[in-house]
Amino acid sequence: MRDLVPGGYLFTHMIFWTIVAMVAVGTNAVAIILSVGLVLLVLETAGKA
Repeated sequence: MRDLVPGGYLFTHMIFWTIVAMVAVGTNAVAIILSVGLVLLVLETAGKA
């Protein structure tokens, strides 16, 4: 958890994904992202079977 300082890797990712999430909610992209994620999950599951 030492990386949770300004300029650290985790801090940068936390800021980045927070902004991405806010933009996604604002543009209704959440439904699209979840749909794509669900399709990828199904394809991975089918590939392992």
